[in-house]
Amino acid sequence: MSFSFMGKHNGSHPEENKSRTSKLPIVDASVPKIMIFPVSMHIGAPAKPIVEVGDQVKVGQILAEEGGFVSAHVYSSVSGEVIAIEKRGVIGGEADSIIVKNDYKYLKADPIVEPGRSQDMSKDEIISTVRKAGIVGMGGATFPTAVKLSPPPGMTIDTLIINGAECEPYSTSDHRVMVEHADEIISGINLSRTLFPMLRRIYIGIEDNKPDAIKALEDASADFDDIFVRPLKTMYPQGSEKNLIKNLAGREVSPGGLPAEVRCVVANTSTIRSCYRACEFGEPLIERIVSVSGTPIKEPKNLRVKIGTPMDSLIEDCGGFAEVPGKVLGGGPMMGKPVSDLGVPIIKGTTAITVLNPEEAEIGDEQDCIMCSECINVCPVSLQPILISEAFERGNIDKAKELGAMDCIECGNCSFICPSKIPLLDNIRSAKAAIKQKEEK
Repeated sequence: MSFSFMGKHNGSHPEENKSRTSKLPIVDASVPKIMIFPVSMHIGAPAKPIVEVGDQVKVGQILAEEGGFVSAHVYSSVSGEVIAIEKRGVIGGEADSIIVKNDYKYLKADPIVEPGRSQDMSKDEIISTVRKAGIVGMGGATFPTAVKLSPPPGMTIDTLIINGAECEPYSTSDHRVMVEHADEIISGINLSRTLFPMLRRIYIGIEDNKPDAIKALEDASADFDDIFVRPLKTMYPQGSEKNLIKNLAGREVSPGGLPAEVRCVVANTSTIRSCYRACEFGEPLIERIVSVSGTPIKEPKNLRVKIGTPMDSLIEDCGGFAEVPGKVLGGGPMMGKPVSDLGVPIIKGTTAITVLNPEEAEIGDEQDCIMCSECINVCPVSLQPILISEAFERGNIDKAKELGAMDCIECGNCSFICPSKIPLLDNIRSAKAAIKQKEEK
């Protein structure tokens, strides 16, 4: 018996499926009557609501304040009335949410800082503004950006890496941001010079399947001799933080370590652009670009979406379904999570909606492991996914932790490559949740 694998060491080559949206310009999404704002749009403590049912709110008004150091404010993207504060479905589960009835007047709250001062801001002012704006990692990680831009005392940052890889199949939201807003990305990068006075090199890593984005960033950065646009081989997950640091800076982050330990900070292209817009225009994070694609989608699009917009509204903007979908994902097919309720909202880290037809969604029946070791070969952080999965299935949570479950970046390579269709990523995610629950107790 022989098998054909689409993998290589530390990565794999899933079919890209980006062509339906990669050349489409960003267009505005519709804004529905009811908007949903989960208070947990980020890694860390949930935000704490500061509005009540019946309150009138404006565009850019804070709805919930950060709940701790690792947390983020939540803002309204519309004006209208708070009609409920209750649990609602979100991608991957449910969360306490603030429901706002849109009045379509779009009355604006005051900007979070005085506009036009970004070039004159001090380090503390930039960090404060990014925190105040509620910015988190917009590539999907959703880690609060103000925390990332504030490395522990004693750690010197000399290298900034901007992640424009966007290696998830179907997704082209960052691609279009790079093509259409390259100047704002460079302006965001230039803010980092104040944050990191010892900065020597700035790399912008972009997979080589995006030549127009590479050119746009090369043109926008032409006047800066310390900004280097680096084409990367198209391979999944090229955009993982540790991969980028190794490939661009030639440094390795130890298991469980932070990029700051090797003098690096990594930021997504859309994230760094949002930092600029917060500092220059006083804008909190209330909208993002989302690509909607997949075989069943009639008219795939790259949409400028107000955060809090239910997913079904975007699908309607794309003409609905041309055929019965087999699976709808919040995100891409590698790391995205299945969505059963299309009323779940777009949040800060939603890069894409991917719709698969029944044939594409078919996983196949799980079989016994054939000990091919492909899951080990393609793991970008050098884990042993099958052993972690087996430890979890046996209920041995301590063993799963010992094997490095918490270092998993949840890229999905192991599940993609497994010929036995073992749900490795699902098991590792469950193991991580069990480890966290045990530690909290």
